[in-house]
Order: sequence, then C-alpha cells, then structure tokens
Amino acid sequence: MKPQNLIYTFVSYASHYDTPWGHGTAVEGVERTAKLAHAYNIPVTWIVNRGSIPVLGEQIRKWHAEYGDDVILQCPFFMEDAKMSKEELKAWLEADWLLVQEAFPWATTKIAGRGKIYNEVIEVLEELDFQGMWGYCWEQVWWDGITHKGIPWGTWYVDSQRYKVPHQGKGKVVACEWTARDLHLTYHTGSPVIYSTDPNDVLRAGLCTGEDITYWKLMFDEYLENTDHNDQVFFLQQQEAHEMEFTERFAVFPASHVEACEGMLDRFFAYISQFEVTLTTLPKALASYHERNPITAPVYMLTKDKPIRPEVNEYTMTLGGVATGPWPDTFLYYDNQCQMVFVKGESTPRLLRNYVGQWNMNEMFQEDIPNLFVTKYERTDDRIELVYEIGNWKPIPLGIVYWDDLHEYEIDTCSEVDEAKIIKNELVFLRFNLTGDKKSIRLILRKKQ
Repeated sequence: MKPQNLIYTFVSYASHYDTPWGHGTAVEGVERTAKLAHAYNIPVTWIVNRGSIPVLGEQIRKWHAEYGDDVILQCPFFMEDAKMSKEELKAWLEADWLLVQEAFPWATTKIAGRGKIYNEVIEVLEELDFQGMWGYCWEQVWWDGITHKGIPWGTWYVDSQRYKVPHQGKGKVVACEWTARDLHLTYHTGSPVIYSTDPNDVLRAGLCTGEDITYWKLMFDEYLENTDHNDQVFFLQQQEAHEMEFTERFAVFPASHVEACEGMLDRFFAYISQFEVTLTTLPKALASYHERNPITAPVYMLTKDKPIRPEVNEYTMTLGGVATGPWPDTFLYYDNQCQMVFVKGESTPRLLRNYVGQWNMNEMFQEDIPNLFVTKYERTDDRIELVYEIGNWKPIPLGIVYWDDLHEYEIDTCSEVDEAKIIKNELVFLRFNLTGDKKSIRLILRKKQ
C-alpha cells in the first residue's frame, strides 16, 4: 500500500436553513462535529451560505488557525432559487462569494456545493472562476431529488456543456462526490445511498452502530489497498451539521441517532488516523488535482464483497429492498472517455459507459459490448500468451481484463493497446479504443527473473 496516496477530506454542511425540518444555523451540531474531527487533527471543510457566515465566522476563523479548517460555498438551487436564470444564479454566487472573502480572506480556492446540478450551474461556475463543484452522487436515482446515474465516482473534470460527463481535456471545474460510496456493493445492489460513508444512512440501514463500525473499516481498507496502483485515491466523507444536533432548531433525527453518529465518527476518525494517509481540506485537495492532472486522471479500483448486510426495515425497503449477494470480486475503472465494470473471470466489461460524443444528460451512456474471441491461450513454465480478437465494431472506448494469480508474472509485451497494467497481482487490465476495424491484441506475461 501507499497510504500517502489516499486523500481523505471531511466535509460538513453548515448552512442556514428555513425549512419545515429546521430553522437557522446548527451551531450545536457544528461544534459537536468540529470537536470530533479536531480531536484527531482532521481539518473540516464547512459548507456555508450567506445566513451561516455571520453566525459561524469567528469560530471557523479560529479553527482555521488551529486546525486548518476551510470553507466552500453552498450554491443556490438553479431551479428553485434562481428560477432557472443564469444571470440570477451568477449574481447570487458573486454576492455570496464576496461574503466568503470578507469573512475568510484565506479562502482562495473557489468551490461550490449542491446536489442538484445542471449545465447552466457549471457554466456559471466557470464564468466566475470556481475550481470545483461538490455534490455529485454516483449511481444515485431519485433520492433527495438527485439522479446522477451514469457519472463517474470520485473526482474528475466536468464538461460544462455535459454536466454528467468528464471533460475531454483539462476542464475548469473539478467535480467531486457528496460522500464516498462502497463501489462494490453499490454496483451489485444498485443501492448507493445505503452503502455509503454517510453516518445516518448506514446507521438506519443497520450496517454500523455507535459501537461498531466494522463495515466502514472494511470500506476504508478497500480504498487504501487501491493506493498501490493509483497516484491518488480520494475518500471524501460528509455529515450535515444539522443532523448532529437534536434541538428546537433541528430535530431531523432523534437524539439517539445523533449520539450513535457521534460514536461512529469518533471511532472512524480514530481508525483512519492510524494510517499515514493525507488528511486535508476539499479546497486543498482540488487545488492539488488541478496542479497534477492535465486531464481527468484514470482510476483503477479492485473491490470485494464484505460479510456485512443491511437490516430489512422500513428504510432499506424504501426503494424495494436490497439484494444480498454474495457478490464476486469486481474491477471498476474510469477515465475521461469511459467507465467500465468487470466481474471476476469475465474478460469483457459487464458495464461500459461511453462518454465520447454524448449530449443527452437524461441518458446513462451505456453501450453494448462486442463479442470477444480468445484465439490463442498458451501457458508454459515461464510464460502466458493470449491473443484476443474483436470483429468489426463501431468506434468506442473499451477494455478487457485477464484474471489470474499473477504474483510471479510481469508484462513482457502487449500489442495494440494504449495501456496494459497489472492490478494487485490479480488481473491484467488492457485499455484501448475500437476504430470500426477488426482488432487483434497479443498479450505475453513472463515469470519474473
């Protein structure tokens, strides 16, 4: 493992609300959340708005000086607040960012946050030189009014004309997720809300309790293990401050849930602090992403099943129940052209999302998979040779995987691919593009000397 390659950021919604479920700024929840994180020297990134800035300004400035806390700006809803007017949204964001600058002069990396995202939102952010947009939800449909199925997980440059698709070059705005998901169980069950790092969601699902966070530990370990073959693995966790208090202002969840979430976060912060991971704020993480990556960085994640299942209750049955598995080992990948999912033993992807030339943001970008033929497979004492062939097929990005115990092997040669990479000594991943012509790929693995 390369634990320094795991970038951990903790984000907390700390905005002013005037809604049926809460009024004002959750000061008690903010202070409870800060105390938990700061006990382990974890800086918090606070999502603020015009109502919470004057309430929390002094405290956040103090925490910035002591622990490195930072802020991002809650973006107004394009439809509900800005009435679908780009001009109104832009004026609102300009005015609110001036408030941020006045209260927090050290906040120089401009990041907005909100789950309901449209092309117009990203366009306005680009015009105002924002560098990031927090709030994307991988595989999510309907929940909280957010349907993002089709997007990559994690962190990527977003195309302002196609808000669910990676930019083909170096975009101006980096997209990042609301909170990290269990990639393996989310994919196999279709339940991204349940299998996540959100404290209330895993509590209600029975995956974690205030005393037992084994499930979270297993998920974090999986991300950590994938630092071997990724320059950066982003693990972003978020908890709303208004869900960390039970007061007259906010009683979103009962007091017992607040106490349980407090216990979960305390135990999780203690666990991750054992590793030499990079603990930072979201603005610093995204500023680093801009500096390091000329295009969306490819991400390679080998994932496995976990021996913990949710309870059958009202919450988990909301969307029709949760499949229980067990599920085979799975390799997930994305870059700026595609997203692919491979199940152990299968050479071609179970899921291929093609981002090239896609314009309908109501689509999920899924492609049919061409037939793959293995026309040669030869194994000797010191080498493995395979020849893969694909017939005429329309131009699409694609990849194939060879699964095997590869501890003693290295890649000798591989023809006609853009990349050949061994992942965790369990598979070889081959990345290439089809052009419409027939494709032949020759892979030779040789035992290490």
